[in-house]
Amino acid sequence: MNKPNNCPSSSRRNVMEVTWSLVAGGSEVYAFTVAANLPRDKYRCSMCAIDQGGAIEGEVRQSGIPYNIMHRRQGLDFLLMWRLFRLFRRKRIQVLHTHHFNQLFYSVLAAKLLGIRIIHTEHDTEIQKRPRLKLALRILSHFCYRMVAIGSDIASMYEEQIGIPAAKIETVRAGVNLAKFDEDKATARQSLRLKGQDQVAVIVARLFPEKNHLLLLQAFAEVAQQVKAAHLLIVGEGTEQASIEAKINRLNLQNNVQMLGVRRDVGRILAAADVFALSSDREGLPIAVLEAMAAGRPVVATRVGDLPEVVQDGVNGYLVPPGDAGALAEALIKLLSDDSHAAALGTQARTTAQQYSLATMLDKYEALFEG
Repeated sequence: MNKPNNCPSSSRRNVMEVTWSLVAGGSEVYAFTVAANLPRDKYRCSMCAIDQGGAIEGEVRQSGIPYNIMHRRQGLDFLLMWRLFRLFRRKRIQVLHTHHFNQLFYSVLAAKLLGIRIIHTEHDTEIQKRPRLKLALRILSHFCYRMVAIGSDIASMYEEQIGIPAAKIETVRAGVNLAKFDEDKATARQSLRLKGQDQVAVIVARLFPEKNHLLLLQAFAEVAQQVKAAHLLIVGEGTEQASIEAKINRLNLQNNVQMLGVRRDVGRILAAADVFALSSDREGLPIAVLEAMAAGRPVVATRVGDLPEVVQDGVNGYLVPPGDAGALAEALIKLLSDDSHAAALGTQARTTAQQYSLATMLDKYEALFEG
């Protein structure tokens, strides 16, 4: 779908964010944040989803950002490269910002033929497990102006595993707008039909295997036995929904766990919670964690990716080994059973979030787009 651009200015730089979809995933929200917040007197931003639309499509439309959904065919869709060439040419794109390998693969030929500057961002280190993709990314990186990492873990992968020169690597961490995460707790709980005495943990993540919701549910079964009125809110959609629902039933957690689906009022849900949980097997630097901290909520997360850079054990949350349900349960119990301790760590979490400024993130991208 192509939405018209109503601004008449011709002096602005045409920037397109290319994502897999418009689902409410980390990289999609990251890309939309860039597109929606760059100064519109300098940039004419648009978005392109290679595969499908999704939950943030309405927000993209409402923001006035033009977008296209390409509906990539299964397998290698070489015709898509020609379609992207025509799209980039028609839109007169000057800067292309691709997210994850597939989007770079399908976009790079058209971009180079049209003389478009390419900025590429990887959001996790999964590619290092696939030798052929590592080689392909190293080759494709030669056609990019800069390779962006959202944290030091990915920056190290670029240099040490992929073989990209350090001079070509730029680290741009996600930024959050603290003003968006300042809702009243009682009001938020009322809207979600939660009681004041409920002890609430929340996870905001796509329902995909790498997020390991099943591990969190295993841990929460123990939490529910030890913490009165323990509740878990699961926000997101994905391929694991059926297995998560089955696990809830097997563990008899129907009265303790709510699956809220895709929600874009994340600030309200975080305000209603006491603790943010993340049970992933792998991560980059999740925006959801920074948003939870911006809301003043302590974080219990697995020690993966760049999470140790932001979650300080016993200071603004707790880190546990990946795959360890017992340690995850212990950390959640520690916070959900002690309101004052959770509040103290939450205050420190808010202070940490102040270091991840949206303005700084945008300034770094402006520098890359302008060169």
